[in-house]
Amino acid sequence: MVQKLTLIPYNINMRLNDKYTIFGHSGFLGKNIINILKKNKIKYFLPQKKKIKFSHNLGHIIYCIGIYNVLEEPIRSIDASLKILSKIVLGNKFKSFTLISSTRLYLNSEKTNENDKICINPNSRDYFFNSIRLAAENFCLSQNNKRIKVVRISNLYGNFFEEQKYFLPNLIKNSIKKKSISLTINKNSKKNYLDVVDAVKIIFKIIKNSKYRLYNIASSKRYSLDFISQIIQKHTKCRINYINQKKIYNEPIININRIKKEFNFKPNNNFKKSLIKIIISKKNKGN
Repeated sequence: MVQKLTLIPYNINMRLNDKYTIFGHSGFLGKNIINILKKNKIKYFLPQKKKIKFSHNLGHIIYCIGIYNVLEEPIRSIDASLKILSKIVLGNKFKSFTLISSTRLYLNSEKTNENDKICINPNSRDYFFNSIRLAAENFCLSQNNKRIKVVRISNLYGNFFEEQKYFLPNLIKNSIKKKSISLTINKNSKKNYLDVVDAVKIIFKIIKNSKYRLYNIASSKRYSLDFISQIIQKHTKCRINYINQKKIYNEPIININRIKKEFNFKPNNNFKKSLIKIIISKKNKGN
C-alpha cells in the first residue's frame, strides 16, 4: 500500500486568537492554507462566492482568487484581479490583507529582485496576465496601509496538486489517462517548482511580522521539462511526444534573498520524491 502524500506542518507559530479569511478557498493554494489552519486549530472564515462585503472584521485576509486561462476569460480575469479585489480592500475592516501574485511577472526579465522594475509589452498577448496582475499589485501597494502586502509565488506542488489545471498536473493526468504526454516547447526548458507547504509557511510569517510589503516566494532550483517528463514516463510507462522543440522557454531564476535573510528561508528541494508520490497516488485513484 502506498502512503498518502502528506506535506502539512503541525506548528507554524500562530496566535490561537487570530482569524483568517480566505478568498479563493476552493483552489489549490486556498485548500492547503485551510488544511494548515485546521491542523493548528486557528479560526478561519470562508466567504461565499460573490459575497465581498461584511459587517464584521475579517481578520487576516488572504486573497487567492485567480483565473487560470485569462485569454479565454478576460472579463472574469479583470474582475478577479481588480474589481473584486478593490471592493474587498476598500469595503471591509481587516487586520491585514495579502494578495497572492505570481513570479510570472518576471517574464523575460534579467533581474528578479522585488525592487526591480517590471516590463510589460502591450503588443504581446503573452503579457495580458502580467498586465492585470501588475495592476492588482500596484493598487494594493499604493494604499496607505502597511498591512496590505503582496507575495509573488512560483509554481507550487503538494496536496490537492492533481486538481490544478496547469502544466504539470495536466502532464500527470494525460500520462495516466491517455498514456501520452506532449512537450510543446524544448525539453531543456526549465521551470521553478516549490513545495506548497514552504510557500504557506512563509506567507504566514509575512502576515505575522515582516519588514517589507512585497516578497518573492520561490525555490532555489529549476527543473527541466526533460527531467520532469522522464520521471513521469518511468512511473506511468507513457509515451512522450516532442513538439516544437525549437522554442526554449526558461523561467527566470527568482531572487529570494529577501525571505532568506529575513526568515532564514530554506526550501525543501524534495521535488523528485514528491512528484513520484503524486504520480503513484493519482494512479491508485484510477484517474
